[in-house]
Amino acid sequence: MSTAEKMRIERKGAVGTIVLDNPERMNIVDTPSLSRLGALLTEIERDGSVRVVIITGMRHFCAGADVRELKEKDPGKAGTFAGLGQGVCDQIEKMSKPVIAAVDGYALGAGCEIALACDVRIASAGAKFGQPEVNLGLIPGFGGTQRLARIVGIGRAKDMVLSGRIVGAEEAVAIGLVNSVVKDGELLGNAEDTAALLAKKSPVALRLVKALINEQQEIKKGLQKEAAFFADCFSGEDYREGIEAFLEKREPKFTGR
Repeated sequence: MSTAEKMRIERKGAVGTIVLDNPERMNIVDTPSLSRLGALLTEIERDGSVRVVIITGMRHFCAGADVRELKEKDPGKAGTFAGLGQGVCDQIEKMSKPVIAAVDGYALGAGCEIALACDVRIASAGAKFGQPEVNLGLIPGFGGTQRLARIVGIGRAKDMVLSGRIVGAEEAVAIGLVNSVVKDGELLGNAEDTAALLAKKSPVALRLVKALINEQQEIKKGLQKEAAFFADCFSGEDYREGIEAFLEKREPKFTGR
């Protein structure tokens, strides 16, 4: 069963929680699940009873895009896929309601990018973040090169994206990637408490604050270039070697072609 089929909205008072519930596959996302997430975001945006949104995943937040789907893409299809992912992240960022990412387990690649698009990021002690696309001969395609740098700074963003290394929760909070870290088992309760606090505020004020702060972070041109460069990766040989090595569980041998 795909992540799309098990993705749902749970409502509790003024808080709506979007749950990715495919822990067997670490909630990896493909075209259907990204489309489903976009539809749920639209639904919850239109729901007047919901004032604050939480995005979370069962056992893991999201371990990235489905590499098996990526393996079948050419540059044109890769560009379309990046556009879909960027569109979902834009929905999150531009939503009129605050969005909290409650991150447990892995938030890698596309999963990290979804979290970056949220307004607040809360992580469990065991959470791990990263943009490991370089290990596949690729680059982030859903906004990672743009939002990560704006959140943690250019130097730290380059360190993470160029190395593809994984960042633990304590380092993530130290560099500003997440707002707070809570004990394992207390994540969702803490996120719900934060959401309940925000839900008591003026929805009008919250919407205006988001819009004003986002206006200072305009990244449209950067996102367009990122999607184009992501697609360019699919015209070479390194991405195919990277993906095949990942699926075969071996070290890739990149040639620069």
